[in-house]
Amino acid sequence: MAKFIRNSLIGLGLSAAAYMLVNQKTPKAVYHDIKSYVQDVLDTADNLQDAREEFSDAQSDLSVQMAHAAEVFDDIQTELDKFQFQIEPHVAIMKKRAEHLQSTLDRLTGDDTDPHQQS
Repeated sequence: MAKFIRNSLIGLGLSAAAYMLVNQKTPKAVYHDIKSYVQDVLDTADNLQDAREEFSDAQSDLSVQMAHAAEVFDDIQTELDKFQFQIEPHVAIMKKRAEHLQSTLDRLTGDDTDPHQQS
């Protein structure tokens, strides 16, 4: 295990040295680059966590609104059922009168065939 850690540290040191040589940076500049990179990663992780929380809140709000919409829909359906029940007798009367008017018109024009029946 100690050999693995030692080899990892050596690899890390060689990588840092190669980075400084290729990019012509001082150890202080490399430290600032690493510090800036780590801070960017931490800020991004914080932003991701905030976005997750906002999404969770929005999901909860949507669930509440959907439940409320279902209640409103049920209320509307109940009112429609009541209205339909109230107008049914009136619609039946209007239908009878329309049929009576149609039969009177048919009789007056001499048309004895029912327009709804076809030969």
